[in-house]
Amino acid sequence: MSDTLSFPKQRPPEYIKLDGEPKFDASKHLMLEKPDLISSLADLGYSTEDIKNCPSDFGVSSAFRILSDEGVSAMRDICLKMYANRNISVGTGVNRLGSYIRGAGYRSQFIKDFCDSAELSKHLSEIANVKLARHSVPAVACGVNYAPEDIRRAVDSWHTDSVAFDIVMMMSDPSQIEGGEFQYFRGTKMEGQALLGIDGEEGIDTELPAERIKTIPFPAPGYGFMQQGNMIFHRACRLKKKAERMTVIPSFVVVPPKAADGTNSINMAGWDDPGLAAELTRHEAWRAAARLEELVGDVSLHDSRKRLVDEVDKALAPLLALRDRLAKDIN
Repeated sequence: MSDTLSFPKQRPPEYIKLDGEPKFDASKHLMLEKPDLISSLADLGYSTEDIKNCPSDFGVSSAFRILSDEGVSAMRDICLKMYANRNISVGTGVNRLGSYIRGAGYRSQFIKDFCDSAELSKHLSEIANVKLARHSVPAVACGVNYAPEDIRRAVDSWHTDSVAFDIVMMMSDPSQIEGGEFQYFRGTKMEGQALLGIDGEEGIDTELPAERIKTIPFPAPGYGFMQQGNMIFHRACRLKKKAERMTVIPSFVVVPPKAADGTNSINMAGWDDPGLAAELTRHEAWRAAARLEELVGDVSLHDSRKRLVDEVDKALAPLLALRDRLAKDIN
């Protein structure tokens, strides 16, 4: 049985299913290596109190190999085939990203199986020092970013993610790309946001002090790095000239479902991707059910009414907060 919530049985009609894909085979398509360098949250300046509220002290890694040559060939071909069906082209909204796909697992069985791979999750769990599984919200579980058609725009501006753990995997030849570097702020997200005069997760395309910025190079296609994305202030720069620049960005959730969760469902509820409100409801209901099941075993006949009320509130709070957020959009 999978550690994570299954994909819904339905697929948003805006997402076109690919035919004729190769079948994902971890033994052929993965080539998992460990990163040479890892920066912890403490290295970036986070306090003990900040880190206590995170599932792990892991911050961000250098790029490491993830796909074999055969895996790169298959994945790149799939990303190119999906380009015409990217989210921006089907009216699902434009935010800070130039050109992107969310919910790639709805379109591509190969990508879904890659993101679901037990070998991949186990490998990333060892790097992050916490048990991870494919994210339970399909929109963010399997994503692809493309270069914007207007290269005056950043590939992705300064921001933090709405999920805790993700990898950014290069699918194009980095030696053929001028600009488009992936960078993160060498400090806390609070510092980075304060310097740019913003709050929340959505980004801004402007500059931070050069001495506070770290670039992560990709040695070749099929290499990617890992980050605790809701804690790392990061961006993908503008291209200096038009080029293919595709990255696959799978996201992961901490398991078991009763574990603390860094998913920002309230922020994602403001996105207009097809089916996302239902995906978020499934995610929060799944995790609330796990917390309630644990509560059944923890309740003592000697508990005070205050403790019982507090424990029920704690179990249901994220689900009810999402319910209230969704209710705001009902006419």
